[in-house]
Amino acid sequence: MKKSWLFALLLLAGAWPASAATDDGVVVGSRPGLSIGGRGMYSKPKDVDKGSWSGGAQVRFHMTSAFALEGSADLRQDKIGTTTVDLIPVQASLLAYLFPGQPISPYLLGGAGWYYTHIKAGSPFDDRTDHRFGPHAGAGLQAWFNKHWSIDGSWRYVWLSAYRTRDAAHPFGRDIDDSGYMVTGALNFHF
Repeated sequence: MKKSWLFALLLLAGAWPASAATDDGVVVGSRPGLSIGGRGMYSKPKDVDKGSWSGGAQVRFHMTSAFALEGSADLRQDKIGTTTVDLIPVQASLLAYLFPGQPISPYLLGGAGWYYTHIKAGSPFDDRTDHRFGPHAGAGLQAWFNKHWSIDGSWRYVWLSAYRTRDAAHPFGRDIDDSGYMVTGALNFHF
């Protein structure tokens, strides 16, 4: 999985023009303004057998060409035995572009999130909802097609407290470590 993501990023970087200019000669890249985008997310918490794909959205306020604030929300579902866990991560991140104003720019990110967590076990008496908070940090790459459209991909590690599940295999319950990584890919429209 990691090799395919790295290959795709290298292919994109090699195929992208060295400079992307609009009709009026302005170089395309990060600049002050607002962008919105739909995104796909793959997440893999530590104690979940396999990762899951989901969708979401992000909004970025580019304060300068070097810094942006991002708000995002996704919908995630994990299966653990007979238990289903629905999560809605709502994150706020600060992005720092390493090559501001360029058509392709890597960035560093960090922030915090609120994680609505609904646990559905085999019995209605075991269903419950938790609200957890946790920090995250990571990096990404954004590439602009023109002054209105860009794509980006990011990897971030999320630190979260464990939640408790109970099912037939674990009648007394067990703690699930929900810390782990998430990978996102988005298509953005810039205003």
